[in-house]
Amino acid sequence: MTIDYSKYYWKNSLITLRRPKEDDWQALVHHMFDSQGRFFFNVEIDLPTDLEQYRNRFIANLEPGKLSYTCFAIENNEGKHVGIANLFGVDERHGSFGPVGILVNPMDRGKGYAAAAYRMLGRYMFNERRMHKWNNGYMEENKASAALHKKLGFEIEGIQKDMWFHDGQYWNQVLCGLTEKQFFENEALLPPL
Repeated sequence: MTIDYSKYYWKNSLITLRRPKEDDWQALVHHMFDSQGRFFFNVEIDLPTDLEQYRNRFIANLEPGKLSYTCFAIENNEGKHVGIANLFGVDERHGSFGPVGILVNPMDRGKGYAAAAYRMLGRYMFNERRMHKWNNGYMEENKASAALHKKLGFEIEGIQKDMWFHDGQYWNQVLCGLTEKQFFENEALLPPL
């Protein structure tokens, strides 16, 4: 069967967002061996694990209602799994959401996949879920994340000093935000996806 994805909401010129599948654990296992990336994503270093334990934990979390957030797999347009996006903190009453955490496979970074996923999720949350404000954050030392948030139009709203402990030192958390109006003004300046 051939499916026409040209009008599919969850696909753009770089990526497709989809529900995770059981075999995605094989693509994600690379993250387990990228301790710095895991710290920037999870604010902790994972304890040693074996592949079978990791696989079983991943598959168990695919059960509906198991997680308190929405998880997406990120595929490039060649069908390769390149990362994950997690959507947290949807507050329908106040019209806010976030953070959105994105982790791209180490070998797939720098290709625009994270920006494409952020932009797709932003459009969805503002256009379809009636959200007004997107709250996010990143480690101050994560220069790639800082550059990405700036490119997407986020404004720094504060710094939480000595928020996280890692590698023998405390790390600052940058808090940033973006309103619906700011998001779409910035989107108008970016190339279409």
